[in-house]
Formats: sequence, structure tokens, C-alpha cells
Amino acid sequence: MFTIIKQKLKEQRNSVAVYIASLVGYTFLMISMFPSMKKMDIDALISSYPEDFAKFFGDSGMASFGTIEGFLSMEFFSLFFILITSFYIGSAAGSAIAGQIEKRTMDFNLSQPISRTKLVLAEAITALFYSSLITVFVSSFTYLFCILFDVAISAKGIANFTVIATLLIWALYGIGLFLSSILKSKIGVMLLTVAFTLGSYVFLSLTRLVEKLQNLDMYSIFYLYDPEKLLRNTGFEYYQIYVLLGVFALGLAGSLIVFNRKDV
Repeated sequence: MFTIIKQKLKEQRNSVAVYIASLVGYTFLMISMFPSMKKMDIDALISSYPEDFAKFFGDSGMASFGTIEGFLSMEFFSLFFILITSFYIGSAAGSAIAGQIEKRTMDFNLSQPISRTKLVLAEAITALFYSSLITVFVSSFTYLFCILFDVAISAKGIANFTVIATLLIWALYGIGLFLSSILKSKIGVMLLTVAFTLGSYVFLSLTRLVEKLQNLDMYSIFYLYDPEKLLRNTGFEYYQIYVLLGVFALGLAGSLIVFNRKDV
């Protein structure tokens, strides 16, 4: 199992490095822009937006757009960061089961002295490690760039964001892994994982606009993730951790049950 993990870490190393470099570069761009944005009349800019537009992205985020926490949340962390990372975890989940069946390499892997469960767990450990690494790098450089451009931000807020963002990505990976055990196409798993991520965000935004949906916001996985509040170090509830870990665990368990019974 450790040999497989080592091999998977090596296989995904370059692609993860590209994700990290791209996201860190975008982080630098956002933070370097903030001092100039802060000099603008933010209140006038926000008031010029349609009311529904402000509601779609969240009233609190729009109201605090002139702060680094609100700015990063609106422009980067609320959706873009999670959506880009979902491409990685969707691809990793797709490769774990569906991709190997699609490429007809699963038969060879199963012929080795290792169980199906350990094979999936090795894939999962690799994806969890690299997804955590992506979040840690982005969070760390966010703090360093804020220091570089003399922008005040809470170190504890960065830590809070890192924890919840990582768990959200793990939960999405669990969903993707379960899809991988059902489908037979890596690209299909990746696209559905990304679509679920985007759809969950849009649904949460629609609950702010559509009166009949107002009480359904808790059914979006993004309900558990508020980067602006996390960065402000207002803390988080432990149920957020439990639910996100629970989603991941259910996805992993479901994928193992289906895969162990699947005729490949």
C-alpha cells in the first residue's frame, strides 16, 4: 500500500505543483490590487450594483468589500478557489476507480497482492494529502503577501480558513470518489464533481433571492463554508467539521462498498 501511495504521489506531483503555482500567483495578484482598490470609493461602487446582484453574492460580503477579508472572499475564496481545486480532486477521484477501468489498467492492479479496499485508500490518502497541501500553500502565501503589502489580516483567521476549506475539499473528494465507483469515465467524474461544486454555490446564492428557497440554504454544502467570517477569526462551529468529515466518510465508504462488489 505504501508503495502505491509513493507512486501516486510521484505521478501527481507535477500537476499539483501547477495548481499551487497558479493559485499562489492569483493570490498575489488579488492582494497586490487591494491597496489600490481600498483607495476607491467602495461604498459608491457597491451602491451602483443592482440589489439582486448584491444578494446573490451575499450581503455581508458586499458590505465588507472594502476589507481584505471581504475582498478576498468575494474575489477568490468564496467560489474561484474551491472551483479550481475541485478540478484537481475531481480528476484524482476519477482516476482512482473509473479512470483505471476506462484505461483497462484495473485488472493488472487487482492482480497484485493488494485488496481493492487498500487500492482505493491509497488513492484517497494521496488526494487528501495533495488537496491539503494546496490549501496550506495558498493560505500561507495569503498571509505572507498581506505582510508584504502591509495589509492587516488575522493569522488565526487564516488558520480557521485553512481548516474548513480543507475539509470542504475533502468532502467534495468523497462525493467524487463515490461517483468514480459508479461511473466508467474519468472525465465524467471530474465534470460531475465540478458541476456539483458550482451548482451548490449557485443554489446557496439563489436562496438569498428566491423567497421559497430561503429556508433551504442548509442543503448546500457551501452553507458550512463562509470564508469572510473565517478570515475575520469569528471562529466556526464544530458541527461544520463533523458534517464535512461525515460527507467525506460516507463518500469513501460508499465507494468501497460499490467497488468491492463491482465486476471490472
